[in-house]
Amino acid sequence: MTGGKAQPNGRQAGTVAPPARDRRRLLLLAAAAAVLVAALVALVVVLGNDDDEGTTNAAATGATSSSARDTSVIPPPPTPTPTGPTGNVDELPPALPEVALDAPAAVGNGVVATLPSIESIQGTAVGPGNVAGPALRITVRIENGTDEPIWLDGVAVNTYYGEDRSPASPLDDPSRRPFGGRLESGASGEGVYVFSVPTDVRDLVTIEVGYQAGAPLLLFTGAVD
Repeated sequence: MTGGKAQPNGRQAGTVAPPARDRRRLLLLAAAAAVLVAALVALVVVLGNDDDEGTTNAAATGATSSSARDTSVIPPPPTPTPTGPTGNVDELPPALPEVALDAPAAVGNGVVATLPSIESIQGTAVGPGNVAGPALRITVRIENGTDEPIWLDGVAVNTYYGEDRSPASPLDDPSRRPFGGRLESGASGEGVYVFSVPTDVRDLVTIEVGYQAGAPLLLFTGAVD
């Protein structure tokens, strides 16, 4: 017979089994290759996600910038047209002819102002910028002869002295009671104002009254004792 001789362990002669050490090496190499492939796949997935996020963020940033640009060019709303006794707010209200300190002054629409009292007092300094000293306490009365109520929150009272009409400084004296609120048709109201006026310049005093913004100015002129 030409067949190989049987070996004691049952293998035929001429067949060589790989050593166990070589088999372990092959298994380790296969496992390492599998791990490497898995790592490469994971890296590709991560890089793909980063590209998608970058594209999304860039698109969001572009949308935000575009929105900001759009809102920045919205034109402001038009300025409302002012209303009041005068049509042009750039023009000063006209001053009516002067009257004596004890005479009534009429606006011409039913509103009449008078000065019931002008008192010489020693003004008290209250608040910053106020200086105590000789002053005039002026009571102004306004009568509403119109058919509608009028608001007195915008009443303006000023005092001047001398030929050049130097402005007298208003004084926040405790007795001061400026106009305010609504004056009904047919009613009258009074306000009290205090101005620093030296005693030696009272031979010519001018008191100016405007019952509301833009209304004609009423002027009272004369000497104050």
